[in-house]
Amino acid sequence: MLITNTTGYIVVAYGPYLSDSSNNGAAMQKDILIKNKDGILNWIAEHDIVVVDRGFRDSTGMVQALGLDVCMPDFLNGRRRFDALEANRSRFISKIRLVVESANGRVRDYVQIACAPVNTYRAPAISSFSNDDQIAAKMLACLHEPNLLRTRLNNEILHWSNNDASDLAHFPILTLDQIRLITVGM
Repeated sequence: MLITNTTGYIVVAYGPYLSDSSNNGAAMQKDILIKNKDGILNWIAEHDIVVVDRGFRDSTGMVQALGLDVCMPDFLNGRRRFDALEANRSRFISKIRLVVESANGRVRDYVQIACAPVNTYRAPAISSFSNDDQIAAKMLACLHEPNLLRTRLNNEILHWSNNDASDLAHFPILTLDQIRLITVGM
């Protein structure tokens, strides 16, 4: 997420954030403001204007509670069209937002450039193993098998006990290959 000034100068970049239905732009904005990341609340003054798109509608209340003025394109709310003032206001805000979108576009170009040397000169995050095909075949074969451990836990009355480090002396020692097999569900 970028915060820019009116000229497109990138003031600060936050992220990466996981983006899904519950962690959208509004949630990211709230997180930044609640945690006062980088002392951002020191950068702003009462009645500063925050220009956002409609995706930030869930954070407008909090932003206004901080004393900031929010400019966001209007919603039709079931109507077929805006009246002239609403349409002009939305176009005005969209024109201002073009600065932010231009900054996003420039960053996207540089992200691709930055990724190229990482891919070229850094080792892969995950290395291939000689038995990758065998592991994949076994995983596919086990895909529809029932979870026997869950069945056992659901059907048996188990008596749990607390353990300490001395109890681990009898815990099986596994090789890296054995751990790999266990962690892929085999």
